[in-house]
Amino acid sequence: MGPASRPDTRALRRRLVEVLRADGHLHSERVSAALEAVPRELFVPGVDLEEVYRSADAIVTKRVDGVGVSSASAPNVMAIMLEQLDAQPGHRVLEIGAGTGYNAALLAHIVGPTGSVTTLDIDEDIVAAAKDHLRAAGFPTVRALVRDGALGCPERSADSALESECERTFDRIMLTVGSRDIAPAWREQLRPDGRLVLPLRIRGPQRSIAFRPEDHHLVSISVQACAFIPLRGLLAGPTVLVESGPRGTLSVTPPDDTFSLPSERIAHWLRQPRERWLTGVSATLDDIRDALHVWLVVHEPTVCMVYAEAGDSAVPDLFGTTERIRGSVGVVAPDGIALLGWATGHELYVEAAPDSAIQAERLVGVVRDWHTAGRPGDGQLQVRAYPRGQAAMPESDEAVVDERWTRFLISWRGARQPPATLTV
Repeated sequence: MGPASRPDTRALRRRLVEVLRADGHLHSERVSAALEAVPRELFVPGVDLEEVYRSADAIVTKRVDGVGVSSASAPNVMAIMLEQLDAQPGHRVLEIGAGTGYNAALLAHIVGPTGSVTTLDIDEDIVAAAKDHLRAAGFPTVRALVRDGALGCPERSADSALESECERTFDRIMLTVGSRDIAPAWREQLRPDGRLVLPLRIRGPQRSIAFRPEDHHLVSISVQACAFIPLRGLLAGPTVLVESGPRGTLSVTPPDDTFSLPSERIAHWLRQPRERWLTGVSATLDDIRDALHVWLVVHEPTVCMVYAEAGDSAVPDLFGTTERIRGSVGVVAPDGIALLGWATGHELYVEAAPDSAIQAERLVGVVRDWHTAGRPGDGQLQVRAYPRGQAAMPESDEAVVDERWTRFLISWRGARQPPATLTV
């Protein structure tokens, strides 16, 4: 479609900005100007314009075996993350997760002609499509490269062509895919006064966290809820699929790669008759999503995320995710499983087979600890990230989450009774 035959979507773009501002997702004039200037429909050809400009809708653009591996992120989340990034005119920006190229175009508009944007993706098809979209939208100078994002875009490479395409260091690094760790390359390629923004998978749930460097480690300066397709390649996260018969398939997202329970055993536990343990704690859906979930996974090392099809009662519907999927979190241990549910009146309960009473009581205890601590949430969450091998001693109110390359020290400002330090 040539420029003359394209629909005029300026009014739709202005309306999108108005909605994002009214909802509290957008404040920055630079980000607003970029959203008004860049036609999103050029990056998702063939999609209905009404869907393209919905503020809260992500659009899956590629699936492998039925699983989404690339998407156009929802504009409300993009606006939040771009404000967290705070890119300025003249900045050099690295994006990991090219997607459709739309976010790279927004970044290019923000940094202007004196800045530069490099976007990476592990999939050749995705990069090729992103290049086409960027050219069509008038951003041919954005560099879109095929690369495992965990490796960044190094100054030196065995591939001389790639080396010539990469900057020495970057003022800003942004991931638009979920990652459970901070790769060494991102630290090394970030300027000392730079900023890293990524959807960090904290043993299951994701949070978009903006980090700044400080004394050889990274410190969080902003935390927001988010949900992104996970990074593939070196930093791909583990998922266990549990075939469960005619009622569909269960999936379990374990906390780390050490999880080794056979899927048949998990399916057996989930099909047993179960009892309920009441927690005495009530919570709204927002409380669960934005506060309790991260607390659970940080303070209980065996907590997993469990999902099932909507009609499958094997999994309590804790999150109210979609009409097609129901999900919960629970303790999944070698000797039993216990899942968290939501009763009438918003009281949280734990569901488990009688022989999983130990797991149920552990989960009840962590929920009650969260309530006693003042029900801390994302607004109080603080994260310090140290390279593994570097001395990083937690404070008394910090929990420790270790990943392959990073030790995360996690705390909540103002929690009334700091938890005992826990290494997971």
